[in-house]
Amino acid sequence: MFRNFNYLTFFLLCFSLFSCQNSEKTDEIGKELILENLPVLLDNLDYFNTNDTPLSVGIYQYVGEIKSDQKIVLKNFQNRFNLNNEKIFNGQIKIRKIPVKIGNYSLFLDKDNAFQKRTDVINISFVNPIISKNNQYACIEVVKSLGSGAKFEIYYFKQKNGKWIFVEKEVIALG
Repeated sequence: MFRNFNYLTFFLLCFSLFSCQNSEKTDEIGKELILENLPVLLDNLDYFNTNDTPLSVGIYQYVGEIKSDQKIVLKNFQNRFNLNNEKIFNGQIKIRKIPVKIGNYSLFLDKDNAFQKRTDVINISFVNPIISKNNQYACIEVVKSLGSGAKFEIYYFKQKNGKWIFVEKEVIALG
C-alpha cells in the first residue's frame, strides 16, 4: 500500500512539473508574439483621433480575458486555421517592457490597472490569446478604447522560420 502511494506521489509531482513548464513556455510564446508584432497590433489608432490632438497609448501590462468573447474568438481561430480542440490560454502573461513610441503615439505600460475614461489616452488590452497546440498558429484579441468608444479586433498569426507572421485581422465589435 505504501509503495503504491509513493508511485502516485511521484506521478503527481512529475505531472505538476510538466504542467508548470508548459504554462511558462506558452507565457514566453505569448510575450514574444505581442512584442514582435506590437506595431501591427497597434494599427489604426487614428480611428480614435477625431480632432487631431496628441494622444498617448496606455497598454495594460497583463494579458487578460473577456469571457463573453471567448466562444467567438476560439471558433474563428479554429475555422481560420482548420484546427480542432484548441483552448484559450488562461495562464498569466505579463508585458514588462515596450517601446517608448510607435508612429506618432507615445506608449506607456499601465501597471496599476488605473484605466479611466480619459479623452487623451487610448487604452489597449490584449485578451483571449490562443496558441495552437503545435505552436504554429496564434491569435489574440485587442481591445482599443478611448472615452466611451471601443474597438474589438482579433489578430491572426502564423509561425514561419521562428517568427510570428501577421496573417490578417478581423473586427468583431465597435462601440
